[in-house]
Amino acid sequence: MSLFSEIEKTIERGFHRFAERMFGPADSNELLLLHRAILAEVEGKVQVVARGRRVFPFARVLVTLVSAEAERRTILQAAFGDRLGADIREAMEGSECELPRGFSVEVRTAEAGLRAFEIAYSLEPVKTQAAPVALPATGRVILVKGKTEKPEYTLERSRTNIGRLVELTDADHRVVRRNDVVFEEGADEVNATVSRKHAHIRLDAADYRLCDDGSEFGTRVFREGRSIEVPAGNRRGEKLRPGDEIYLGRACLRFEP
Repeated sequence: MSLFSEIEKTIERGFHRFAERMFGPADSNELLLLHRAILAEVEGKVQVVARGRRVFPFARVLVTLVSAEAERRTILQAAFGDRLGADIREAMEGSECELPRGFSVEVRTAEAGLRAFEIAYSLEPVKTQAAPVALPATGRVILVKGKTEKPEYTLERSRTNIGRLVELTDADHRVVRRNDVVFEEGADEVNATVSRKHAHIRLDAADYRLCDDGSEFGTRVFREGRSIEVPAGNRRGEKLRPGDEIYLGRACLRFEP
């Protein structure tokens, strides 16, 4: 099974919608094929080490997109420049693949080359001048409705997965996802509305964002008397605010900073 097979459809749908909106149906289909080929090549560099851990050994990825036409190079840079790095990181993190410290993806264009794209890999991250960074306070989610192992969970990781099983495996019994906030399987009717890979909370700079991972009964945020739907496959998700109630089907968590 492909490393990205559990999440690649969500990523591709998001990219395809973006490309179609920006460049039209004809260009979007061609860009999607290129996007898919790049992710597949990057996937080939993932290594499996002791105890089945997936590791991407390169700290820097440089993608060069090739076209003899200046207008086409402009489209390629616009389509991939800001999104490709985020898509690669999301695919890796969603598949429990460890990335090195300082991991980065850079996109460039060129007039000539042997292929439509070339990828160079480096073990050394991009060197930047150190600057003081204010670390965000660690958020947490508190159980309101449903049954979990603990009454509250600290959001310490860059991505916190929420679902109904501790581990999800593929047909070959390989782990493809681990959930950090786990609603007990078979506990009651409320827990049954939480999908096995329901949603995740991502730390984005100083913000926490809630994203739906294609759940069956949906994800929504209840805030100040109104319900906000979190669309499946939306990579940006919904920015969480203190006191937000997160509904995963009928189960509920409250977010606090």
